[in-house]
Amino acid sequence: MKQSAVIGRIPANEKPGANGRHRRAASEDKTSNWKLQTSEFPASKMPAWGWKQPHNLRGPLRATPPAHRCSSKVLGGAYPFLAETGDILTGAYIGENLLSRAPFCFDPWDAYSAEAVRSHSVAILGVKGTGKSMLAKSWSSRLARLGRKIAVPHDPNGEWVRVAAYVGGTSISVGPGKSARINLLDEGPRDASFSDEDWNQNVLQYRRATVKTIIRRLREGGNLEPVEHTALDVALDALRGQPTVTITHVYDRLVDPHQSQPLEVVEAGHRLAHSLRRMVSGDLTGFFDGPSTVRFDADAPMMVVDTSALKGASPEAQALARLATANWIRRSSLGANRQARVIIHEEAAVELLNDVSGGDGLADRVEDEKVARHLGTSNWYLLHRVADLDALGDRNSALHSRALGLLADCETRISYAQHSGEIARSREILGWNDTQADLVRKLHKGEGLWQIGQDRVAKVRNICTDYELGIFRTDAMGGERA
Repeated sequence: MKQSAVIGRIPANEKPGANGRHRRAASEDKTSNWKLQTSEFPASKMPAWGWKQPHNLRGPLRATPPAHRCSSKVLGGAYPFLAETGDILTGAYIGENLLSRAPFCFDPWDAYSAEAVRSHSVAILGVKGTGKSMLAKSWSSRLARLGRKIAVPHDPNGEWVRVAAYVGGTSISVGPGKSARINLLDEGPRDASFSDEDWNQNVLQYRRATVKTIIRRLREGGNLEPVEHTALDVALDALRGQPTVTITHVYDRLVDPHQSQPLEVVEAGHRLAHSLRRMVSGDLTGFFDGPSTVRFDADAPMMVVDTSALKGASPEAQALARLATANWIRRSSLGANRQARVIIHEEAAVELLNDVSGGDGLADRVEDEKVARHLGTSNWYLLHRVADLDALGDRNSALHSRALGLLADCETRISYAQHSGEIARSREILGWNDTQADLVRKLHKGEGLWQIGQDRVAKVRNICTDYELGIFRTDAMGGERA
């Protein structure tokens, strides 16, 4: 304290001393002459905060206003983005909630059980280099440590192979020069609840839908004629009961029905065979035309299909690879292998574009999402930007509405940094208010805005250890160090 004296009101005829004497003097003689006294308070003996006298303006003052009691819901409304609802979500640790300065954890199934969300699926949006992939890898690996099963049906850059090894999972690699083969028409593990007839019908429907999707993609979206549907049904029905059915078997039956059929059905079968020929003796042969040489490990913490060897392949081969691996994992996760499982879709916008080129593919994907909710599967869609969905069709078209409906089905939406020009479109689709849009504008690398259900928002910084960063990083830095 730099002052040489303490300012206070002391009676002129009284020295500081016995407790309360100045109070009595003030009450007995209110007309006393009050003046500044400095000589009685030498600065050398002064306590740090002045003498404890009632009128010397001693500080610092500590205000203690009465506590105001209210519910956490009211507090969150009075101080948005500063007060939490009070309900704690459990799950794998992700990082720090920068709005409440509290640790942030999340598990899709726990959040569903707590009725915070109405579906298990997640959309993760962010331009390249913002930490989107780092979040998916760190979050999924931590969920795997907690016993959740993870599957990555399409790893275009081979980045998830190290993650699978880190959690004790398995990975397979498909493509030119690789020994692994995946049969597009594998029936998968049988569901014990099905009778023999019901199971055979279920497998037949699955194979019919898969072959139709392949033909549409090879025809660049062309639909099948009614007589072609008949020819395909005849070919698949002739293969019923066969232990293993492949695309090659279907091709052979379309070329030679082995039974008397009307001429128009035989000719339709030949047209379908021409469409499939590329897979059995053309530029797409050797990938998915034979029996599977790998097995889906349902008990592995993480199962990854490395498709990086297909980078130089034709667009058709890459599209069929995504179809094959996604269908294989989806089909292999049913029946006896059914359990809570995260399925991570890298480059989800590319997948959706290929679904559109396949005709009814996007409608099937929306339907799959409804089935996934029933089965407890958590689909994670990694997208660069919301505007990517606008490429799926004209606005207000059926295809475009289905794409946005798929995004709406994801009750957990995580937005990483966006280009400034994308903010308005993202705000329109994701329902951001002014504060949320401003938060996204100012997000740093590794930070994301979480929208959980209808009324929960968190700004989360993903925190990883140095060891995790060495395994997960795809560029210089994708998240904060622990």
